[in-house]
Amino acid sequence: MTLTFEIGFHGPFRVATGRAGDGTDSVIDREVPLPASSIKGVMRSAARDLLKLPPPLVEAVFGAAWQPSPWSWSDATLSGDGDGAGFEPLRVRARARIQISELTHTAVAGALAVGEEILAHRATFTVRRNGPVPVADLPRHEAVLTASARAVTALGGDRRRGLGWVSITPLHTTWTAASADHLVDLLHGSEESS
Repeated sequence: MTLTFEIGFHGPFRVATGRAGDGTDSVIDREVPLPASSIKGVMRSAARDLLKLPPPLVEAVFGAAWQPSPWSWSDATLSGDGDGAGFEPLRVRARARIQISELTHTAVAGALAVGEEILAHRATFTVRRNGPVPVADLPRHEAVLTASARAVTALGGDRRRGLGWVSITPLHTTWTAASADHLVDLLHGSEESS
C-alpha cells in the first residue's frame, strides 16, 4: 500500500544541514532539500500534539524506540512554479536574522545569522507500507497518516518565525467533508486497539 501526498508551499522553507557555507551560517542540501525524516517528524508531531491521538496508536504507526514503523517515507520531490504564482523554480536564497537587545533596542553584537531558504511551489512524497500491519488495522493506519498530514501547517526550521507554511493534501483519496468525518470516526475508535 502506498499513500501519496502533495505539499503546497505558501512561502519559503528551510531544512538546514547543520553546516555553514560560503557566506551563510546554515545551508540547504541541494540534492535533498526536504528529507523524509523531516516530513515524518512533522506528521508524528501533528498526530501526537495537534490531533492528540493515543500514544499506542502513534507508536504503532510512526514507530518507537523498541519498535520500527511499518511505514517508510520518501524524500519530497519539489517542483518550481511555472504558473505565475510568484515563485521562481526552486530558488535558493539567503535570509539574515538578527537579535535585538531589549535594553538598547539595537542589534546585539555577534547576533547576526544568515541562513539559506528555498522557494518551491509544490512537492510530492509517498508513505509506503514496508512492514507488517494487521489487515484490520490498515484503515486506521491510513486514517492516522492522512489526518496527520492534513494537520501539518508548517515544516522545516524557523516554523514559528514564519517560514515553511504549507498545506498537505492526500492524492491517494478524494478529500471531502465526508472524508474528514470518516477519519474522525476511525480515529475515535483508536483507543480500543493500536
